[in-house]
Amino acid sequence: MKHFFNPLRKSIWIVSALCLFTAACQDNWDEHYSTDYSIVPGSTLATHLMKGSFGEDADLFIEILQNTYMTNSGEILPYSYFDFLNDDQFLTVWLPKASTITAEEKALFTKKNKTYLENQNVATRFILNHIARFSHPVGATKSESFYMLSKKRYLSETDKIDDVPYVGDSYNIACNNGILHILDGRIIYRQNIYEFLTTNEDYKEVLGDFIDKYTREEVDIEKSVEKDIDDFGRTTYSDSVMIKRNILLDRYGYIEREDSNYVMVIPTPEVWKEKYDSIKKFFEYGFVFGDTSDVSKAGADSLQYFWGQQALMTDMFFNMNIQRGETDSVTSTRFNERDRRKSKIAYNTYYNPYSSEGLFSKNIIHTEKCSNGLVYVANDWPFVDSLTFRVPIKIEGEQSTRHYVDKVATTFEQVFRNTSRFTVSEERVLYIAGVGGAYNWYVDFDIKNNLKGKYRFYAVIVPDISSGMPNIIHPVVTYNRQTIYKPMTGRRETTFENDVNKVDTLFLGEVEIPNCDYRTESSRLQLRIQSKVSSSNARFYSPILRLDFLLLEPVLE
Repeated sequence: MKHFFNPLRKSIWIVSALCLFTAACQDNWDEHYSTDYSIVPGSTLATHLMKGSFGEDADLFIEILQNTYMTNSGEILPYSYFDFLNDDQFLTVWLPKASTITAEEKALFTKKNKTYLENQNVATRFILNHIARFSHPVGATKSESFYMLSKKRYLSETDKIDDVPYVGDSYNIACNNGILHILDGRIIYRQNIYEFLTTNEDYKEVLGDFIDKYTREEVDIEKSVEKDIDDFGRTTYSDSVMIKRNILLDRYGYIEREDSNYVMVIPTPEVWKEKYDSIKKFFEYGFVFGDTSDVSKAGADSLQYFWGQQALMTDMFFNMNIQRGETDSVTSTRFNERDRRKSKIAYNTYYNPYSSEGLFSKNIIHTEKCSNGLVYVANDWPFVDSLTFRVPIKIEGEQSTRHYVDKVATTFEQVFRNTSRFTVSEERVLYIAGVGGAYNWYVDFDIKNNLKGKYRFYAVIVPDISSGMPNIIHPVVTYNRQTIYKPMTGRRETTFENDVNKVDTLFLGEVEIPNCDYRTESSRLQLRIQSKVSSSNARFYSPILRLDFLLLEPVLE
């Protein structure tokens, strides 16, 4: 019989066998293998299933094995899973009960000439979910957790595996290439959270297909065997182990990994669709960036859909392995401690999640148990827009290199040690003075990551302690070089003055932003702060401005 494992893997198996033999001399061997085996000399797992007295359970399993073929890189290989159990590698097999297989499943599982995907699905979701590499005997006192070849992790105990009991004492049947256990049931294949999203027909449409589009297959360098360096200096591999990586989910969590423990909170597909339709207006981009021409409808829609979907995903995933005290509060995978300290707002944080009004309880209509966590399905939108994607835009004054686009002034960062009298953000302000002592200066600030819609504009100003005089300023907002806000009182420009007795937050006005610029390299939204000190009023106003920060708050409907 032909073997489908390469020589390198063969040698690994030989070394592993020798290691096992040597380890038999150790004291813990007897403890680990204390159960008496029913020895089947000269039989492989495959031949013993055929010759044994396991009735219809074995008959059906053999038929499935013989009609399901191994696959690789889009190709159906000439090796069935019956051949796999007849090969010279050491495996542990759990024989499922035939009566647990539905008529529909039986038709697919035993089908001859399966397609590539059919072979792959039957193998992964059924056959390989009952097979593990190496020896996993049932111990008299010991439980063991390990991975099946389906990559799902299960707990084997003294009398059961994953709550499926063994048939009497029909376990630890030793063959010359492995161990056979007989089950009084079937090990249910549990999807991980990624699989749930991408295979569930309802969720595929609203989110799964969107996520799956960003999955890439990559070489697992740590598990692959290096062969040589090619002419271009790239490493080649004699045995490449491929893994899937989703570049989108890098921002949210590794929900495709079996060694993870996540909770996902997601509304029903109907609620998701309704919510997306209600928020997509905030993600209308309108123009090609860096150009004044209209963007193609397909291009605009693509950006709108990409960032709109991600906006809804913001707080959907929770890594339960890193929660500090999950009964008191939980934080989503988008939580950032530094951002919370700066804003003093509990973004991405949910208190008392298991209470009747908590995130993991309120409006939850279904709980899906997955192999790497839980999915809570809600019949209402579970998140708050103002704490997820419709959040304020804060521009620290001292971040000059990021936000200045134009200035007629002398500007520099000034350290301002917080005192009992005045407290400023990040203990720094932007010092702005006219060139050569000029009064009438201006600074333009480039504002990024705005959504479409209404914002309230604020400037936070620190008093000029040396003069004791207030500032007087005039704001102008432009979008794509067109003025969209210039407050006027009759024919005169509206000015704003700060209170010299406090760090004052000046409300500059409410502005409708015509398009979205979220997550783009450049922005078309600018705010000009202009000093309105003149020779006639210089006795009353300071020409020196200390700007703590600018703030844009979305107007929530």
